Amino acid sequence: MKNLFVAITLFFLGIPFAQSVTAQNYQEVAGNWEGTIQITGQNLTTNFTFSFLDGELDGTIDIPQQNAYNLPVEFTRMNGDSLLFQFQTGTGPATFKGEWNRDAGTISGTFEQMDMSYPFSIKKREGNQVNERNLAGGEEIIIQTRAGQVSGTLQLADEPAPIVILLTGSGSQDRDETVAGFKIFAQIADSLSKNGYSSFRYDDRGVGRSTGETDATLFDLSDDLLDILVHLEDEYPDQITKTILLGHSQGGLVSVISAVNKNVDGVILMGSPFLPGDEVINHQIKAISESQGIAEEVVEQNLEFQERIYEVIRNEDDWDDVEQDLYDRLEAQINELPEEQREALGDMNSFIRSQINRQLAAAKTEWFKSFIEYNPENDISNLDIPMLALFGEKDTQVILGPNREKAEQLRDEAELLMQIVEIESANHLFQLANSGLPSEYGMLEKEFAPGFVEAMIEWLNSL
Repeated sequence: MKNLFVAITLFFLGIPFAQSVTAQNYQEVAGNWEGTIQITGQNLTTNFTFSFLDGELDGTIDIPQQNAYNLPVEFTRMNGDSLLFQFQTGTGPATFKGEWNRDAGTISGTFEQMDMSYPFSIKKREGNQVNERNLAGGEEIIIQTRAGQVSGTLQLADEPAPIVILLTGSGSQDRDETVAGFKIFAQIADSLSKNGYSSFRYDDRGVGRSTGETDATLFDLSDDLLDILVHLEDEYPDQITKTILLGHSQGGLVSVISAVNKNVDGVILMGSPFLPGDEVINHQIKAISESQGIAEEVVEQNLEFQERIYEVIRNEDDWDDVEQDLYDRLEAQINELPEEQREALGDMNSFIRSQINRQLAAAKTEWFKSFIEYNPENDISNLDIPMLALFGEKDTQVILGPNREKAEQLRDEAELLMQIVEIESANHLFQLANSGLPSEYGMLEKEFAPGFVEAMIEWLNSL
């Protein structure tokens, strides 16, 4: 699950990213890139860390010679192999217009700032990446579902064994749940294989050879999972002794919905919400706003505006008033900028409209409606199977405090068979983190924090 809100350049608005179909082919951009901008005979070193989450590209840039580090980068256009990305400076946006050479792993083009243009070229750095060939293999299988088909990797143990079904977070994810170059599920599947467990991980709708409507609700995704479970039971009855669902983030919600409707032997909730979606988003906004030093009164204004969005969605009201209010607020903030920055934005009306459309596109999906309206409390309370809830201490997407508190409350009140484990210094991907913010995912080691895999395997061994 990517951070469930987006920051417009000038206005902080809390909504989740859309499950983009058009950006799915750009997940290979994720990772670390380095190169130069050629300015009047001098080479200005640039280091990028790009992330691909929920079908969206973004990232950060470091310019060491200018003592500039971790500046947010926004992708404003992706058309074929043409990429347009930018970061904000004190005099307006600095823009990279590049062509992506997929085979060579390069992006080259022109860098533009203050009406000046210079050539740039960057190359993807392959170091610190997990080599998939070193991971356990598996069989590619296609499973027919009521919505289409699912493509995935089935890794069966040499002897009959429990199987763990891996469910990704929100957005269009591949079967490895690749986030900023970190192949989360590929590594988990490898660890499971080494410890004698089978696994199945699969591409989300619209990714790889998986099909189906990509704007799918949590319940649609649960239907996919139920069809997968039936198929595996029918095709591999002698090789599967138990079935465990492992859901990361939103995948945990899908696991819980499914476990209520289908007999399984356990559920692992990996950084999964225990609160309704609207509360999860609001906690995110508060936590990340605090880390960015945003004034409390601004945060409160954004939360109030967020509530208006929730109400429009719940009541299926017209969006006109919300869009006009957002337009007015953006326009007022732009008018307060220096003239040079206003001019750098181009046509103001077009800029504002594009920002509004980009931000509200996600909120207008059926997926988002199901996310903010679903409360996992009742389903979790009705499960009488073993559960493992894993939380990252520094998770800024599914915030530890309120979610762990709710998990403990449900465990105690409903006498659930739930073990709760907090992984020290871990982020939402269960890497060892500094801030825990999504912007640093790509800069961290592509490996799990100590104790994460161990806690999972120990719990599985206890079943």
